[in-house]
Amino acid sequence: MTEQPAQKLLVIGFDDPLKASEFMLAAARMQKNDQIRLHDAVFIERHGDGKSVVRETQDLTPGKGAMGLGMWGLLIGTLLGGPIGGLIGGGASAAGGALIGKLVDTGIKDEKIAELREAVPAGSTALALLISHLSVADLQRELERFPGATLVESDLYDAAIHAVRISLGEEPG
Repeated sequence: MTEQPAQKLLVIGFDDPLKASEFMLAAARMQKNDQIRLHDAVFIERHGDGKSVVRETQDLTPGKGAMGLGMWGLLIGTLLGGPIGGLIGGGASAAGGALIGKLVDTGIKDEKIAELREAVPAGSTALALLISHLSVADLQRELERFPGATLVESDLYDAAIHAVRISLGEEPG
């Protein structure tokens, strides 16, 4: 297995959102088999009218942070200070959770997702994967099962990019 200690971005384009979902399942299976380590995955679907929809799988959004910490604050505040303590604790915790969700970007950076929203052609879907510990040979085998997929962007090392392009039929072997 070829090891890469740093996290790398791999963005694959598909002509159908179901194919992107199928490849995500294949990547999850590869992770289970220790052939890749997934840190984040983002689907960017761009409709024919140019509007795009982004589905993130990892990042904590402000809403999720507020809800999660708000519930804990409500519970602890109620236990320690009664109903008034619950309201104060819940409100303060929710605000803190929202702030944490806004400030902490553990996966693919929001700026990169914004760039990809514009780069993905209308009528297609891209799957952006933040990966490490990659087995290039196993990735090639999986990609060969997805005819018509294209490499949109990657910061993998040059030999891996070449191997991915060959598997996708973008370059002659």
